[in-house]
Amino acid sequence: MNKHQRTKLEGILESLSKADRDRVYDLAREQRSAAQKRRRSKARETYDGERIGGGKRRADPLIDWVLRIVEKEYGHAKAVREEEPGETDLQEGLVIELTRRRATVLPRDEVDVGSAIHCRLSAELAGRQQSGIAVGDRVVFTKLDAKDDDEDLFEVVSVLERETKLARPDAHDIRSERVVAANVDVIVVVVSVVSPPLHPRLIDRYLVAIEAGGCDAVIAVNKVDLLDPELFDAEIAKLDPYRDAGIPIAVCAAVPGGGVGGDGDADLESRRVDELRELLKGKTCAFVGHSGVGKSSLANALDPSLGIETGRVRERDQRGRHTTTASSMHFIETADGQSIRVIDTPGVRFFGLADVTPDELRWMFPEFVEYTHDCKFNDCSHDHEPGCAVRDAVERGEIARVRYETYLRLLEELKTGGKPKDVVERIRPKLDE
Repeated sequence: MNKHQRTKLEGILESLSKADRDRVYDLAREQRSAAQKRRRSKARETYDGERIGGGKRRADPLIDWVLRIVEKEYGHAKAVREEEPGETDLQEGLVIELTRRRATVLPRDEVDVGSAIHCRLSAELAGRQQSGIAVGDRVVFTKLDAKDDDEDLFEVVSVLERETKLARPDAHDIRSERVVAANVDVIVVVVSVVSPPLHPRLIDRYLVAIEAGGCDAVIAVNKVDLLDPELFDAEIAKLDPYRDAGIPIAVCAAVPGGGVGGDGDADLESRRVDELRELLKGKTCAFVGHSGVGKSSLANALDPSLGIETGRVRERDQRGRHTTTASSMHFIETADGQSIRVIDTPGVRFFGLADVTPDELRWMFPEFVEYTHDCKFNDCSHDHEPGCAVRDAVERGEIARVRYETYLRLLEELKTGGKPKDVVERIRPKLDE
């Protein structure tokens, strides 16, 4: 934050009652302590246990945490109270698209996308755009005194507290997170059975991040119309461990023609995504997954009038093309009036885990939870401890072994800070030499 913003927040802090100030300081201490523990747990280690990347510790003054809380909880309300009634230009809205230093915001209570306003980001928000603001965020914006070619100018001045999010580490700074979508009810992990072929490894990573961000998960299996009917049951069976863990799975065919389930019986547009539509009615969701699995095609199938640009995978190596380059929100009306808000996100080839500690990971696998309380030790990591109820459930076949092995692999990655072992698994077949 700049000097002016800091001075303003310090003034708000001084105006609070002693009880409110004490509460803010206590919350700041808790958040700083939790953040410091996460940073220590993610520190890289050498094989002999010596930490690397050491040197002078970064300054982490408590007052910075205090002022962040003040900004989040009191900044907007204070700004409104300082204006006389009827004189404030502050408005609330929903971010439906983001570009560099710009946000498209739909004002509160508006449902027509044509009413959206193009806003620039404040200097403070522009400086942390990847983490500070995302599609789905609720924001406060204002009209500026200046004009551009006689057009009103607007600026986003603050972001309201998020209820949920999907985040991953920033590729350029692993200590920072990159928020993919905010305030969503459901994250739809889109996978393909053909072109590119099905690889569950990315699903596991998404599910951990989804659980950490407080969202629900759905797996959408796309392009089944391209699958040989004789292979259908075997391919879909690869997802049984997720179904057994209670995660809904929708079978889709977001390409004109073909059938769902290999029966050649679902040529109509509506039938190809009916199962997914029922799961998403009345909800805000985000489509995520590898490049080329058909995220944009699924959105178009839910509402053909969207006309989102789509592309095909390259024939030579089965790699997806990044047709979608920025996240954006689309509004879909259903026959019974329950609208669906869909955030279409760019495809990825790898998804790292942000802000998850080894101790937290054991709670990110929902099928473990009912067994966790029967473990001999309260802090059982389900790795090597005797009397582990989770390991016993794996041996009895009550928890899928492939999911448990995924857990162990991610646990090692988080403990050591080492390079993920599954990052080398490509989503395309090896080319013939």
